[in-house]
Amino acid sequence: MLFIMAIAVAISGYLTLSDSVEEQSRLQQQSMSPAFDLVTEELVKPLHTAQILANTPTLRNLMAAKQIDDMAMLALVKRMSMDYNMDFFVASETSRKQYNANGSTLALKEGQVEWYFRVKQQPKNVAAALGNRQDIHIYFDVKVFNDQGVFLGFIGVGKRLKTFLEVFDKYKDSFGYDFIFADNNQDVVLASNPKLLADGQRILSVEQLHWFQALTPEQQSLPNLNNIIVKTPDATSLIAQIDLKALHWKLYLLTPLSSRKDASTEAYTSHTSFVLLAIFVIFVAAHVIIRFFERESAKKHQLDPLTQLHNRAHIQWRFDKIVRASQEVSLIMVDVDNFKRINDTHGHNVGDKVLIEIAHLLQSELREHDAIARWGGEEFVILLPATKVEKARVIAQRTCAKIAEHPLVLMGNIDLLISASFGVTYTPQARSLERLVKVADDALYEAKRAGKNCVRVHKIN
Repeated sequence: MLFIMAIAVAISGYLTLSDSVEEQSRLQQQSMSPAFDLVTEELVKPLHTAQILANTPTLRNLMAAKQIDDMAMLALVKRMSMDYNMDFFVASETSRKQYNANGSTLALKEGQVEWYFRVKQQPKNVAAALGNRQDIHIYFDVKVFNDQGVFLGFIGVGKRLKTFLEVFDKYKDSFGYDFIFADNNQDVVLASNPKLLADGQRILSVEQLHWFQALTPEQQSLPNLNNIIVKTPDATSLIAQIDLKALHWKLYLLTPLSSRKDASTEAYTSHTSFVLLAIFVIFVAAHVIIRFFERESAKKHQLDPLTQLHNRAHIQWRFDKIVRASQEVSLIMVDVDNFKRINDTHGHNVGDKVLIEIAHLLQSELREHDAIARWGGEEFVILLPATKVEKARVIAQRTCAKIAEHPLVLMGNIDLLISASFGVTYTPQARSLERLVKVADDALYEAKRAGKNCVRVHKIN
């Protein structure tokens, strides 16, 4: 992306008629590029996250139940908020309750909770709103449906945009540009100029702004105001308009033009148009790429439906982060002892309970930055970033003993003794997850041969 932007600057500079116009245009591009990055990160990403979660089977199954499990719903919302570092809530049509990440609930009563019934009646599946300037938040409400298209409620996400206006102000101070966001009714919902924001008594529309009123009637009726120069008593500005279709909003950027000769102004306009076109193309491409990677990220965060642990893709994702950080790492392979015998003797339901119990015990011994996944069947993998082999051995031995000390209680008060074998490996420089898993698996095999219910270690030099 930076390479493409550099080419845009070079070509635009060639088209500029003077060095001064070239420098002004280059500064303009430098200021607008972070603005688009900011929009993508702070506005588009939370929306797409909410849309992805609205289609997850876990959420839809909970919301489709005839009797909503309040505790399960609150636990899910809390976990989503922690995983994505955003404030999530779920509003259920069945229970007419709103479940918040902080553990609270709110009764959705007509006449008291206005937004739910208003947005529910809207034909659009997404509603967006912004809070006030003092503590600005963006809120998205995404409708959730079952497979038959029956409305189940909303998943909502709110993100505090603490630095949003600070960045706007920074670039306005440096370059003099103004930013204005308008909703589908052309009402101003966010602007770099605080005087344009709603104050509880009135909401300004774009048509009321001085620069819009300075346009000709023909220009005002245009569907897009891109590359139009407008003159007001205070300044002469170039307008750029970008439609943010995901939000049903428009972004207006007002670029001040210094007083120059007509030829220089025309050259500057041509230059700016080219840069804006390049940035718009890049923004659209980035939008598509972000959606692709968000879908991939959603796969990485899918949970094993039985144990509620992450899957292999999540471990690979975490391992790639360790590689980029050049950290040392330890890896533990865990295999449930005599699992086939348990299934054959007691049935698969008991086997499932054994896996769930061991998953719980493994998780209870891990630290916050460790990662665990069900690797397949009765095997689990634990990733320990920035952890030496001695510490990994201690964790494995402690967990091995804990599993052996916690028999599974079956029906009829029968205690089923369970155990697991552990293979541990370590490398000071992470390179290949496959290599780590292979060495840990060899250590696990040695633990099995040694009688099971024990720990063996193989290091990678």
